[in-house]
Amino acid sequence: MKFLFGIMILILLLLSARFRKFAGYFVVVGIIAVFLSLQYQEYEKNKFKNRISSSEVIFENISFNPINNNYEMTGRIINNSEKYTLSGVQLKITVKDCTSDATYCFIISESNEYIYVSIPPMQARDIKKEIYFYSNQRIENKLVWNYSIEYTDSK
Repeated sequence: MKFLFGIMILILLLLSARFRKFAGYFVVVGIIAVFLSLQYQEYEKNKFKNRISSSEVIFENISFNPINNNYEMTGRIINNSEKYTLSGVQLKITVKDCTSDATYCFIISESNEYIYVSIPPMQARDIKKEIYFYSNQRIENKLVWNYSIEYTDSK
């Protein structure tokens, strides 16, 4: 049945100028509809990102402790937003191997970690997140951990 329908469309495209014009408009309208649909989906996905600025999210007492072959990030997150509930934070975590006086450091691992939380406005929650150490390098000196907020999600 689909084969016959395809043949009929091809015949109409070859023989009818009005059908070719209609098909051209139909294709253009379809492309525009798909483009607008994709843009709206992207808008919906990003609508809840960064409503809470990184300066409104405070990390306290963050520590990285070894457990098995991984590390555990513990601490507290404070949501200083007056309107929105914090639902997640995307962090960029960098691990450096530094000499004892920190004059020479080199990065041995970087990772992006997402922390799922639910923190209402002007409240805080304790967190515990296991961080996989993506490196088989020997640690020769002291590990220095850095983290920064890439974006926040809110409700």
